[in-house]
Amino acid sequence: MLRVYPIFHSGFLVELRECCLLFDYWRGELPAVDPAKTLYVFVSHGHRDHYTPRLRELTARWPRRYFFTGGVAGEEFHTMAPGDRAAVDGVTVEAFDSTDEGVSFLVRAEGTAVFHAGDLNLWYWEGDTEAERAEMTRRFEAVLDRLRGEPLDLAFLVLDSRQTEADAAAGIDRFQEAVGAKYIFPMHFGGDEALLNRRMARLRDTTHMLDPRRKPYYDLSDDS
Repeated sequence: MLRVYPIFHSGFLVELRECCLLFDYWRGELPAVDPAKTLYVFVSHGHRDHYTPRLRELTARWPRRYFFTGGVAGEEFHTMAPGDRAAVDGVTVEAFDSTDEGVSFLVRAEGTAVFHAGDLNLWYWEGDTEAERAEMTRRFEAVLDRLRGEPLDLAFLVLDSRQTEADAAAGIDRFQEAVGAKYIFPMHFGGDEALLNRRMARLRDTTHMLDPRRKPYYDLSDDS
């Protein structure tokens, strides 16, 4: 079983046969999945568009749940820094660096490998110097170097509407070249429908890039 529920912004829930993986939830309706399944909750960092302090309350209907974070304090949270690894009941979690705050996550569960970038991206901005761009590229490539050779099933990657048209998809493009994934979901696009439409149209024939606006879920079970 492999279902992906796009929620909002960078928030997604991945449902597997025995467990669910919830990433960077802060807003929107949580899917009505079986609460008997173990819930693994991931918070890449504490920015308000990636985390809500109500997260524990909102996920309380799951009797078994585990929280992993790259920068939110709390006794329930298993705090992870880049390079850290954790394992719970056969689910393995590895934290990678970010080019902004917190971490990105690689999660392996029930034979499925999921990468959630958090705020890992090629953050190129108008007015950047060549040195600033070179440093951003270096930090991004360092993460890709660690991911090379990983057979990823799902990757959730940043497509940010604040960057220029030329730079907005640079991180996704480079990730696909260097690492790749069976399915890619763009995220973090801030409601910019036009940007997302252009991106989806350009890559429709070259990759399994899935539209994060689809409701309620993608059932990828037959291809997982």
